[in-house]
Amino acid sequence: MKRLALVTVLTSAAACGGTASDDVTGPYTGEVRRFVVDRITVPHDSEQTMRFGADLDGNGTLDNKLGLVTAVLTMTNDLSLDEADMIAAGALTSIVEIQADDLADDDSVAITYRGAEGDDATVAGGRLVGGAFRSNRTATTRAPGRAVIRLPVFTNADPLALQLEGMEVDLDPDGTGGYHAIIRGGIREDVARIAAYAGLVQMFETEPERHLVFQRQVDADHDGTMSMAELADSVIALLVVADIQLFDGARYAPRAMPTRKDSVSIGFGVHLVPCASGRCVDAAPRNACRNRVRDGAETDVDCGGTCQPCAAAKRCTVPADCQTAACTGGTCAPASCSNGVRDGFESDIDCGSACAACGLGSVCAADWDCTSDACDHGAASTGRCVTP
Repeated sequence: MKRLALVTVLTSAAACGGTASDDVTGPYTGEVRRFVVDRITVPHDSEQTMRFGADLDGNGTLDNKLGLVTAVLTMTNDLSLDEADMIAAGALTSIVEIQADDLADDDSVAITYRGAEGDDATVAGGRLVGGAFRSNRTATTRAPGRAVIRLPVFTNADPLALQLEGMEVDLDPDGTGGYHAIIRGGIREDVARIAAYAGLVQMFETEPERHLVFQRQVDADHDGTMSMAELADSVIALLVVADIQLFDGARYAPRAMPTRKDSVSIGFGVHLVPCASGRCVDAAPRNACRNRVRDGAETDVDCGGTCQPCAAAKRCTVPADCQTAACTGGTCAPASCSNGVRDGFESDIDCGSACAACGLGSVCAADWDCTSDACDHGAASTGRCVTP
């Protein structure tokens, strides 16, 4: 029997990169204390990518694929910088609950993270030592925490809702009753790609003139729309690719030596403030036109009125509310190649993208926008049609 038990332990350890688990699994007792997220930091550069990353699969290397994606978005000015306004307006309302007998030292503590009120979540166990909390580790846990996280990634788009697997949480007290926190784990590759697709399309359609060069990189068939198949060949899909293995089929089983990578590693920072109920965030949005809620004189979310014009099918009251300068029955009309307006994904008035090619001197975002098949655009900026 002893030999069988030893084999079982060794086999289990091998499935998790050869490192034995030191899980905290309860029972959890004590008061449940509620906190809200008043600041979210998605990695903007390599320093933050490394600071928020960790070895999530036990192979001795730092993992944070999210940082590679956001680095590209930063380069093209497509990374959201509006998280503070979203939090202030109530578009981002993430909640953390800590159950512990003692917030200084406690060997059995439960953490629950919810991207929004009502989101499903599974407790991550851990320990408080000297006021700092460390949860069970993604690479070794047999009782993985799970959470729906909501992250502002693409500019002019709603926060992405992502199912985080093997959640790992580090909390360090800020000296005022709150915590600086790092949240890590993995997102199933298919879940990450579906969310990325939705975010890209929303970003492109909300303010197309800002993202023409990036949009051209996705729109392979030049029809002015983006499909999941096209996304699979785009620069984002080349980055939104699994880099760690957290599962063996449906069973959570991280592998340092993967047989099939299935998850995209992720690490980001948040700040927590105590909040027994409600939101407890007093700041007003600095830019109501980018906070992902419909407020003020907007006719739809962050558009119309004094904000940017709305995309096709969004609500409107007057033509000026619409990118197409046409409001019919309270709805913005579709883009057209013959309405004398630069709309949709046109690079210039009624030309480029799915419309006819543009003549010399016209604004362009790709060579195929031009009759000359030559556009002098930059890596992230439009140019002009030129003679090749």
